[in-house]
Amino acid sequence: MNNTKKCIGKDSFQRMNYLYQLSNQLATENQSAHIASVQYANLAVNISKKAVLRLDADLKNTICKSCRSLLLPGITCKVRIKKKRIIKHCLKCNHMKIFDTRNQDYVTWNQRSESLVELLDYSATQSENEESKKVKLEEMDISRNKM
Repeated sequence: MNNTKKCIGKDSFQRMNYLYQLSNQLATENQSAHIASVQYANLAVNISKKAVLRLDADLKNTICKSCRSLLLPGITCKVRIKKKRIIKHCLKCNHMKIFDTRNQDYVTWNQRSESLVELLDYSATQSENEESKKVKLEEMDISRNKM
């Protein structure tokens, strides 16, 4: 019997990743490809909603909530720092995203060690997976002891 675990939503995550990268590439190339870039970013967000998967916070912070265009500093948005806040102002729809920077010790849930239950590696064989899991668990224990 095969004891390998399946990643739920792996295909959706791969597709969202590809669409985001494609959207980012088109947005940086030229302004005429902006409509296609918005469509790809919108499609990535819609896939995450339909599959009930969460977009990573780093990806979410670079997509405008209003028009779904990528917020690239100097290209599609203005970035200002006012009163210890980072303000990203979308140039397409004039929507603002405000990020608070007052708490320097804040760590998002995705960056915390307790958010990781298990790391799955699909590229290696099963024996290599078991060895890498042991090493990664030891690294997680070391990082928890430092906190």
